[in-house]
Amino acid sequence: MGALALSALLTAVTLRVPGFSWLAWVSLVPLFYAIRSGRVLLAVTAGAFWGACLHSFSAVPWGDSAAVIAQPSFMSQALLIAVPGIYAGLGALLTRWLGFNPFVLAVGWVLVEVSLRPLGLHQGLLAGTQSGVTLAHWIARLLGYVFVGFLVVCVNASLLAILSRARLRVPRARPFARLPLAPAVRSLLTSIPIPFLALGQAYPRAPPR
Repeated sequence: MGALALSALLTAVTLRVPGFSWLAWVSLVPLFYAIRSGRVLLAVTAGAFWGACLHSFSAVPWGDSAAVIAQPSFMSQALLIAVPGIYAGLGALLTRWLGFNPFVLAVGWVLVEVSLRPLGLHQGLLAGTQSGVTLAHWIARLLGYVFVGFLVVCVNASLLAILSRARLRVPRARPFARLPLAPAVRSLLTSIPIPFLALGQAYPRAPPR
């Protein structure tokens, strides 16, 4: 749960501070880890908890930055809890059927962006994290802000897929003397003739005449 809370906090930071927009490309990894590894009910709980934390971090002003959700209410909180929870549950169900597919999860996030429109986020949830990026701004103008959210989710899920396949194996050195040889190997070594190590039989020399 701590990783999910940190994920929501980093997402809220990217919504408030344009200079930290790069965090959005990695901040969703804990959420997708819950979708990939957990059961459906556990994934629903993880998604709802993530949404609740995000609402708490976004509805409270921090210092000079205003609240992301201008008018927080019970409805906005319920919406931000229910939508990610349902998304995570469906994502876990699809993962059980099809395997962990970043493209499918990214397509499903489009429905999340559409469902969160009542929150008043003009650029959407994840597209709002890229408000200070010129390239993302032009992509949002040409293809829509939901496509930016699609890209952010696809990168996060793909990063998790890459990390989950990476295995770091460190070989453990063991003394050679402690490694017992199999009986077949011992018999093979004793039966193989080694002529270049064999010494010729020595015969005594006759006395000189």
